[in-house]
Amino acid sequence: MSNIKGFSLVELMVAVGIVGVMSSVAVPKYQKYKVNASRAEAQSSLSSMYTLQQLYYTENDKYGAVKADNSINDVKFPISKSQKYGYNAFIGTVLGTVAITKDNGTGNTDGSVFFKGTAESKQVLGSCSGNGTPVKDKWCVNHDRILANVSGEEKLPCSGDAVDGGCS
Repeated sequence: MSNIKGFSLVELMVAVGIVGVMSSVAVPKYQKYKVNASRAEAQSSLSSMYTLQQLYYTENDKYGAVKADNSINDVKFPISKSQKYGYNAFIGTVLGTVAITKDNGTGNTDGSVFFKGTAESKQVLGSCSGNGTPVKDKWCVNHDRILANVSGEEKLPCSGDAVDGGCS
């Protein structure tokens, strides 16, 4: 009489079923975690940009411009190709309730000097969608350190630049 021990087909099918159920719960949570981590990069980087802009303003009496392609980077904001977001900083003036941006980094003497830093995801992040179509996640920070990505939360000069990509 042979004494061969092993698993029966039923036991193996139950084990595969359990693994399948567990992975169907884990995968969406992991994707949401990745989106939140990417969004945290944008928030952290824009906070750093704000700090660098304030230091630059203290030394030069004006804010500095930053371009995503690193062709202009007055404030020495670190930009690398491995980042999930593209960053820009625009400078200009606020006249009344209208923001006038100047990309050249020269500043302006009319009205109040301001800067706005923007971050736009390079790709659509996970569940980001606007009205059913995939959109890139956008963030904006202004000279008052108001960070927003939902239209209506942002203040001048960010008005219209912050878009909630539906990432949840």
